[in-house]
Amino acid sequence: MEATCWSDYLCPWCYVGQDRSAQMEELGLSVVHRPYELHPEIPPRGRVIRADGRLAPTFARVAAACEEIELPFEAPSRMPNTRRALATAEWVRLHHPEAAAAVHAALFRAHFAVGLAIDDPDVVDQIVTGAGAPAAEVRAAVDSGAAGPLVDASVAEARSAGVSSTPTWVLEDGFAIPGALDRATLARWITKIVARSSSAPSA
Repeated sequence: MEATCWSDYLCPWCYVGQDRSAQMEELGLSVVHRPYELHPEIPPRGRVIRADGRLAPTFARVAAACEEIELPFEAPSRMPNTRRALATAEWVRLHHPEAAAAVHAALFRAHFAVGLAIDDPDVVDQIVTGAGAPAAEVRAAVDSGAAGPLVDASVAEARSAGVSSTPTWVLEDGFAIPGALDRATLARWITKIVARSSSAPSA
């Protein structure tokens, strides 16, 4: 059984959601990661995040959630426009699938653990190269505009499935799981779903 997870690399709960995707896979689901551009209005230069601003309480909750699962986290001081990162990840997923998981994880890690600018083409190139995909080809696809429509198509597909926030996982039967639920609740849900799917008669 497959679940599609829509996420954006600037979303801190999507960062935590990586753990929930891994948990789903441990419980018998296959998870496919797709881009969902949360804030296309962010300018190319990005936006400064104040340490005492409105996101501070969210980052505090995310930090606690990350500590619980031993996931490194540093509250970012800048919110990037993620169009390049999302287009890169989707191009790699479709054209170099063997590198997709590494690119996906590295983009999150760069933003939320290392403090790198994931809207910087050189940073993204390093991530793609580190994952084993051809950075020059991927960058050309993004710069030429060939990869951008893949993000738009993914967002349109998400919205048609009822997705309006990230992270959201949508299962094959249309059942949606919005947000990074606590691990115990998620385990109960997924265990029941997998058991029901396994016991259903074949068509």
